Amino acid sequence: MLLDLLLSAFISPAYAFAEPNIQLDMQVAKEVLVEDNGAMVHRWVVAEDVGPGEKLRYTVFYVNQGDEPATEVRIENPIPELTVYVSDSATGQGSTIMFSADGGEQYDAADSVTYQVRVFGGGTDRRLASAERFTNIRWMIDRVPPGSMGEVSFEVVVE
Repeated sequence: MLLDLLLSAFISPAYAFAEPNIQLDMQVAKEVLVEDNGAMVHRWVVAEDVGPGEKLRYTVFYVNQGDEPATEVRIENPIPELTVYVSDSATGQGSTIMFSADGGEQYDAADSVTYQVRVFGGGTDRRLASAERFTNIRWMIDRVPPGSMGEVSFEVVVE
């Protein structure tokens, strides 16, 4: 038995436990108007059913479950179909936020996002995109220490 244990120790592959391990979890909430002590206030509740005109908040929670820092962490999220991004709603402490208007092919700062259109005569042109044209969001986080967690979020309105 001891020989079997010794042999398995020599022929078993080594495992690296000293590495980052980023885990993600997403939650979707919708904004509702409720009465609180006689006043109507906005609250966020779990989005179980949604309809046109409702505002949703997508929140991605992240945690580094590894034992080394995670560097250059990139979280990407498409803007869901049949929704429109709410301008200036993307957040993420310590992150750089970029947007795409072409399905995630190119990303840029919100005020520099462009999209391609066909122009008269058969050519194409690039135009500045408004928030309503955004299709994807990317958060870049330089460093997530071991055991650290955070969140990024954005809001949309259902068409």
